[in-house]
Amino acid sequence: MKKFGFVLRTLLAKAVASTFAVLLAQTAWAHPHEWIDLTVQFKFDEEKRLIALEQSWLFDPFFSAYVLDELTADRPNRKRVLEQGEALGPEMVSNLSKHGYLNNWTFQDTPIEAVNGTFVSVQLKNRNRMELTFQVDLPEPLDLTTGAFEYSVFDPLYYIEILHAERFRPRLRGGPRGCRSTIIQPEPDEDYIIYAAELDRTDNAEEGLGQHFAERVVISCQR
Repeated sequence: MKKFGFVLRTLLAKAVASTFAVLLAQTAWAHPHEWIDLTVQFKFDEEKRLIALEQSWLFDPFFSAYVLDELTADRPNRKRVLEQGEALGPEMVSNLSKHGYLNNWTFQDTPIEAVNGTFVSVQLKNRNRMELTFQVDLPEPLDLTTGAFEYSVFDPLYYIEILHAERFRPRLRGGPRGCRSTIIQPEPDEDYIIYAAELDRTDNAEEGLGQHFAERVVISCQR
């Protein structure tokens, strides 16, 4: 599938055939239409080598209610909301694996592939926002003192905007001394900004649009 906003919603939501027509009708609104607040925690082994990243995706209220229908009730039952989330969470992560978890990772400028993700939890934040947490394990440990690690997280078609939560920096506890993270804010060309804003119900975003609006994070560690 090439309509990734449509695909992502489908991947994360209930696998009910009747939703496809609804999603298709909604996909082409001006981009971005939904958003995710991202937090990231780095995981290190006893030798202070990077072995995994734990990511938490805090979805906007509209998407959260779409996935967890209990949130559409006048007085949502928190226990039932969390039960729904725990039931759906593993399938969400499994489906995201088909698209690399929307992550681009490099070490010493070389792409990292063959990562493996596992579901961790679903939580309810601010009474109406679902937070999905999952861990993505690296194929082999990385010594960050030998080169820079870089990652970005984005929807290729920019239907959903994914940015680090306000005032949040990646957690590097347990890593080598001297590690620091630098979040490089996107600076899309004006043409891309205008293009994204003008997308309407009859248009499909070009593949790769989202990368122009993605944050890049560089982790460097001094010996």
